[in-house]
Amino acid sequence: MSTILVIPTYWTVASSQLNAPSLEGGQVAVYDHPTCLDDTGSLPRLLRNLEALKRKGTDVPKVIVLVAVTHKGLEEEADKKTQSIVRTHSRRLNITSFSALDLEFLVSQLKMRSFSELADLLSLVGYSNVRNVGLAIGQILESEAIIFLDDDEMITDEDFFEKCTQFVGEKHEEKIIGGVTGYYVNPWGSYWLKEDPREWWKTGWWKRRKMNEAFRIIERENRLKDTPFALGGNMVLHKELFEKIPFDPYIPRGEDIDMLVNAKMFDLAFLLDSKLWIVHSPEKVASRWSEMRQDLYRFVYMRKKLSYQKNVEGVNYLPIESLNPYPGYFLRRGLRFKFTVSSFLSAAHSAFKSSNIRECMEYLQNLKLALSDVPSYAKKHYKDYFGFQEQWAKTMPLIRGEQPVKEFLEEKKGLRE
Repeated sequence: MSTILVIPTYWTVASSQLNAPSLEGGQVAVYDHPTCLDDTGSLPRLLRNLEALKRKGTDVPKVIVLVAVTHKGLEEEADKKTQSIVRTHSRRLNITSFSALDLEFLVSQLKMRSFSELADLLSLVGYSNVRNVGLAIGQILESEAIIFLDDDEMITDEDFFEKCTQFVGEKHEEKIIGGVTGYYVNPWGSYWLKEDPREWWKTGWWKRRKMNEAFRIIERENRLKDTPFALGGNMVLHKELFEKIPFDPYIPRGEDIDMLVNAKMFDLAFLLDSKLWIVHSPEKVASRWSEMRQDLYRFVYMRKKLSYQKNVEGVNYLPIESLNPYPGYFLRRGLRFKFTVSSFLSAAHSAFKSSNIRECMEYLQNLKLALSDVPSYAKKHYKDYFGFQEQWAKTMPLIRGEQPVKEFLEEKKGLRE
């Protein structure tokens, strides 16, 4: 099966500039833990890991490293930084980077060939858009499957890539398997997330607890299982899916689970493979107030979108209950109340226990957003994905194997057969 491996990378300003006032207003996207441009991050570790697998005889697919940035004006520097890392590994891996500068050329080529509709949908700003560029590249290169990994992971299972493509495209209970997700284990081999019931300030927003409840399905007997969650850093998508169904650009984070939801709405199976695991070892952790903020936008929007699905022709109705316990718990009535309680308690904890006034103020800002901007955003965009998907499904089949653009992608910076 023709396969590519897509690794998104996210870059931000140098560490000395992180709190600079000049950055205000220049931010284009929020990512959980982007790498500072004066650091190399975890990408080299993953690429060394892929080289080691290849030396052991593992067939490593073509690697596409996508380059995204948090602020305007960083594109060129991030491109050079990523190229320098990729170049170090290009003798042993079939690898290239793809940045906003490359996207400009790709978009111009697509428009020259009357593919303006698709070209206008492509962007490297935001999690979903970054992954959609990976889908478009896979389509142009005539890939049958696309594997997504994150750059803070390592593969210790030598059969990992073989398992990735074992089931996608096959039938499961009369439906085509459009996507397969695996799961993460920490460096000590456990997939359970740490949680402390003594953290009273998390009352109402026990996200890790609900995720752990969902992870219990990993232990079930069958290897392939229906799942309410998916993990974007260990995900395989088949052509039957990505040719028709894009990631949702209107969701700020959680695009992996949202893709699972979209696949099911459009009558494709999206399953968990209990033998498809990867070591996840992030060097940084996102601030909780920021993660909560993005999650609230995500869940309120997702709930509104699911409420609209019955009005869309050709879409299978997917009840929220089918997504229990996670993310279903956060899609029920009372979502904003739970968020408000936890944000208020977290603000109090930050102020009185940690003496972190900035963090306290950010939690209080979350309360303000929950009352105004969050519901307005969901109301504005909840219908938009379905039009986006319709346009995507019309144009993606037309660019498959588009020769001049394919040649550009294959020849760019050493990508070779």
